[in-house]
Amino acid sequence: MRKKQRAQVHNWAYAQLRDFLTYKAEMVGVPVQVINPRNTSRTCSQCGFCDAQNRRSQARFECCECGWAAHADHNASRNIAALGHEKYWAAQSTVPKAATALASS
Repeated sequence: MRKKQRAQVHNWAYAQLRDFLTYKAEMVGVPVQVINPRNTSRTCSQCGFCDAQNRRSQARFECCECGWAAHADHNASRNIAALGHEKYWAAQSTVPKAATALASS
């Protein structure tokens, strides 16, 4: 990537990048889920235990509950992916939200 291109890419605001991704995804029919990243870097992607102590350093994640260890970004990305799948399948549910009684004639 050339220096000019790097400067353009790294100066995008998060909202602008999200808009670009959403636009491109909609063009090809790919669903986009916006996920709140809160606590994704503190929550264990294996057991679900959430604690600030799980984040040993900027790069290191180690669960105080189950002992699972990984790179902190990898752990957070697994949590974000799981939340995305959960949100997607909830939206695909075929169960009716509310049933109304049929009017008798």
